[in-house]
Amino acid sequence: MPANEKKHFRSVGVNTRIRQTDKASSPVKLPKAKHKITVKVISPVKSESVSSSANTNSYDSISSIEEHLKVPSMGRRNSTEYLCEKKSRFYLGLPEHVYQVVKFIVEVEKIHHVDVLITLKKIRTDDVYARLADDFEMSVTYIHNIFTRSIPIIAGALQELIFWPSSIEIKKRLPIPFRVRYKNVVSIIDCLEIEIEKPSNPIYQAMTWSDYKKCNTLKFLISSTPDGMITFISGAFGGRASDKEIISQSNFLNELPNACAVMADRGLSKLIS
Repeated sequence: MPANEKKHFRSVGVNTRIRQTDKASSPVKLPKAKHKITVKVISPVKSESVSSSANTNSYDSISSIEEHLKVPSMGRRNSTEYLCEKKSRFYLGLPEHVYQVVKFIVEVEKIHHVDVLITLKKIRTDDVYARLADDFEMSVTYIHNIFTRSIPIIAGALQELIFWPSSIEIKKRLPIPFRVRYKNVVSIIDCLEIEIEKPSNPIYQAMTWSDYKKCNTLKFLISSTPDGMITFISGAFGGRASDKEIISQSNFLNELPNACAVMADRGLSKLIS
């Protein structure tokens, strides 16, 4: 037989049986444990004691967290009032040391303090009425009525806090950057423009249309001292009114003391000079 010639073998059929194994069982055979495993059965009494001890430990941890955070357990309305008082700058726009303004409004106008909190929070955060209703546990309609009713009341009370201090008081509280070059500045002015809903009257539509904002607006002239105290707020003017008309018709120039300086942007400074 040649060396390169391979032998031919005849194929033989073989019957094989596939080993059936459980799908959940592992095909890897693990070695048998040499040590016996003992399982202790715990009585129901002991299990209850263990679970109760675990629950007490969890309760203790929760109470310790509450004590660390110093958040009292109360209803949603009470917690909202608590947060409005403790974080008045964030929720109401009032610094913590000026929170007494809320009590001042309540005492002067004989209004409920919750109505004041709802109104100031709506102005500060611009939340929808539905969210405010959830926070204070009231209906949406009632929250809306409180806001619309309280706005003029609060505005009338806060109007007493807007006054023009003397030039001596302004210079005492003048910021350091102003003391060298702007020591005579007693007022910083600017026109605030607020978008409003489109009036149904065509005449009012034309009066409130603003070419700058491309919508219907109201304009106010606001003055403040260099340290940020509001000293003057004009009446509302239509968005069509020019800055010159607002300055002349708002009687702002009559409020200025003699030999003083006013800081404004480039457009308003030309009108004042």
